[in-house]
Amino acid sequence: MNMNTSKKQEGFVIAVLAIVLLALVGFLALAVDIGVLYSARTSAQGVADAAALAGAFTFINDTKSPQPQTASDNALQVALNNSILGQPVAAGDVNVNVDTANRRVTVDVQSTQNTYFARALGVQTANVGVEAVAEAAPNSTGTACAKPWFIPNTALGAGGACPACAANQVLVSGGQVTAFGQSQIGQQFILKSQNPQNTLAPGQFYSIQLPGSSGGNDYRNNIATCANTYVRCGDFYSTENGNMVGPTKQGVNDLLGNPPTDRWVSVGQYQTPIGLSDTSKAVAVAPIWDTCGTSGFCPTGSFPTGSKTTLQIIGFAVFFLEGFQGSDVVARLINVSSCSPNDETGGTVLSLPLRLVRTQ
Repeated sequence: MNMNTSKKQEGFVIAVLAIVLLALVGFLALAVDIGVLYSARTSAQGVADAAALAGAFTFINDTKSPQPQTASDNALQVALNNSILGQPVAAGDVNVNVDTANRRVTVDVQSTQNTYFARALGVQTANVGVEAVAEAAPNSTGTACAKPWFIPNTALGAGGACPACAANQVLVSGGQVTAFGQSQIGQQFILKSQNPQNTLAPGQFYSIQLPGSSGGNDYRNNIATCANTYVRCGDFYSTENGNMVGPTKQGVNDLLGNPPTDRWVSVGQYQTPIGLSDTSKAVAVAPIWDTCGTSGFCPTGSFPTGSKTTLQIIGFAVFFLEGFQGSDVVARLINVSSCSPNDETGGTVLSLPLRLVRTQ
């Protein structure tokens, strides 16, 4: 091998090495930029999901405000409160569509992200686009966070349970929320009377025995926290006999604070230590039992004396627990849902299914 041939080979190796290094750097640059864009897409999807759920949640939590504006405004505000890889979301990046009839909210989020290594190839920015769809179903299947109280279907009727049955002043009828029930949203009602004169029968103080729970300690903890059980539509649950004044007071105070830290303002608006909010620790749920359909309850308006009665769940009431008024536990009605006639499934929030859905 002469010197000229050796130099030619060395020059060829250097050229090939330069090309390979350039390709490797290109692949590295592509990997970095693609990784950044995937991260941006993941972040944008989180923003879109949160916004869509916030919009759909208004069909549950804020039934008094006009739709579709309320859902659209809430969805947009949640999106604007977030950022994508440290870049604030602008109003022009978000598009919200509300299907009021189906209680469905669709949120599209666009984000323009700067590139890094791809700039060497003349690509300065890249666009990321995502979509999220959330819906609030009108019916319930059950809840994993029921308070240990039952709400008579006639709780907000006038003149007692049986007259309210006769006047059809009930929250749920025929598997649907009634017009009367809708008209009672925002009204205060007695959730649990502790006056022995207002019992349904001797020892019956509007409490239920949740599965796996017994006695005053479990009853108090189930008020203050979520019971480790699922209360299902259509199932029967036994009443919890006894007044349990002490455990009731302790559980309510544990949940709300003493004095309560959160205050009712209006449907969907609560004053909390951090300001106005659409959620509160005082927002809770309890099952509704079929007063009018319970055999032997009317016309006397009481359970058979001395028995431990079982009650069938026909729906759920979402309420804001205000605390005590005299000896009574009082609350404000936020929403009512009937048990689903088709046994629908899905994620549940406050007993009403609120879920992200796929449309393709």
